[in-house]
Amino acid sequence: MARPSLDYDRIAPAVRKLHAGGSSVRAIAAKVGISVGSAHALIGQIGLVRPVAGKVDACTKRRRPLPAGACLEIGRV
Repeated sequence: MARPSLDYDRIAPAVRKLHAGGSSVRAIAAKVGISVGSAHALIGQIGLVRPVAGKVDACTKRRRPLPAGACLEIGRV
Protein backbone atom coordinates (compact mmCIF):
# COMPACT_ATOMS: atom_id res chain seq x y z
CA MET A 1 0.00 0.00 0.00
CA ALA A 2 1.37 3.40 -0.93
CA ARG A 3 2.20 5.92 1.72
CA PRO A 4 -0.13 8.93 1.75
CA SER A 5 1.43 12.19 0.66
CA LEU A 6 2.48 14.65 3.34
CA ASP A 7 0.22 17.58 4.09
CA TYR A 8 2.84 20.34 3.79
CA ASP A 9 0.29 23.06 4.58
CA ARG A 10 -0.30 21.50 8.00
CA ILE A 11 3.40 20.89 8.72
CA ALA A 12 4.83 24.20 7.40
CA PRO A 13 4.01 26.40 10.45
CA ALA A 14 5.74 23.98 12.83
CA VAL A 15 8.77 23.76 10.53
CA ARG A 16 8.99 27.56 10.32
CA LYS A 17 8.84 27.89 14.11
CA LEU A 18 11.47 25.22 14.76
CA HIS A 19 13.75 26.56 12.02
CA ALA A 20 13.51 30.08 13.41
CA GLY A 21 14.44 28.69 16.82
CA GLY A 22 17.66 27.29 15.39
CA SER A 23 16.78 23.59 15.33
CA SER A 24 18.63 21.29 12.96
CA VAL A 25 16.91 19.48 10.11
CA ARG A 26 17.14 16.21 12.03
CA ALA A 27 15.53 17.75 15.09
CA ILE A 28 12.76 19.30 12.99
CA ALA A 29 12.09 15.95 11.29
CA ALA A 30 11.90 14.14 14.62
CA LYS A 31 9.53 16.67 16.21
CA VAL A 32 7.21 16.97 13.22
CA GLY A 33 7.25 13.25 12.45
CA ILE A 34 8.60 13.23 8.91
CA SER A 35 11.79 11.96 7.33
CA VAL A 36 14.96 14.07 7.23
CA GLY A 37 14.76 14.26 3.43
CA SER A 38 11.17 15.49 3.54
CA ALA A 39 12.07 18.08 6.18
CA HIS A 40 15.01 19.28 4.10
CA ALA A 41 12.84 19.50 0.98
CA LEU A 42 10.12 21.39 2.84
CA ILE A 43 12.64 23.90 4.21
CA GLY A 44 13.88 24.49 0.67
CA GLN A 45 10.34 24.89 -0.69
CA ILE A 46 9.41 27.38 2.01
CA GLY A 47 12.59 29.36 1.33
CA LEU A 48 14.20 29.09 4.75
CA VAL A 49 17.61 28.00 3.47
CA ARG A 50 20.52 29.21 5.60
CA PRO A 51 23.91 30.07 4.14
CA VAL A 52 26.50 27.35 4.58
CA ALA A 53 29.11 28.29 7.18
CA GLY A 54 32.72 28.04 6.09
CA LYS A 55 31.97 27.99 2.39
CA VAL A 56 34.26 30.48 0.64
CA ASP A 57 33.58 31.88 -2.78
CA ALA A 58 36.19 30.82 -5.33
CA CYS A 59 36.75 34.42 -6.41
CA THR A 60 37.53 35.71 -2.92
CA LYS A 61 40.08 33.04 -2.04
CA ARG A 62 42.85 32.85 -4.60
CA ARG A 63 46.28 31.35 -4.31
CA ARG A 64 48.86 34.07 -4.41
CA PRO A 65 52.48 33.51 -5.40
CA LEU A 66 55.14 33.64 -2.71
CA PRO A 67 57.32 36.73 -2.46
CA ALA A 68 60.70 36.48 -4.19
CA GLY A 69 62.73 35.91 -1.01
CA ALA A 70 60.35 33.37 0.50
CA CYS A 71 61.51 30.58 -1.81
CA LEU A 72 65.09 31.07 -0.65
CA GLU A 73 64.04 30.90 3.00
CA ILE A 74 61.99 27.76 2.46
CA GLY A 75 64.92 26.05 0.70
CA ARG A 76 67.34 27.39 3.35
CA VAL A 77 69.72 28.79 0.76
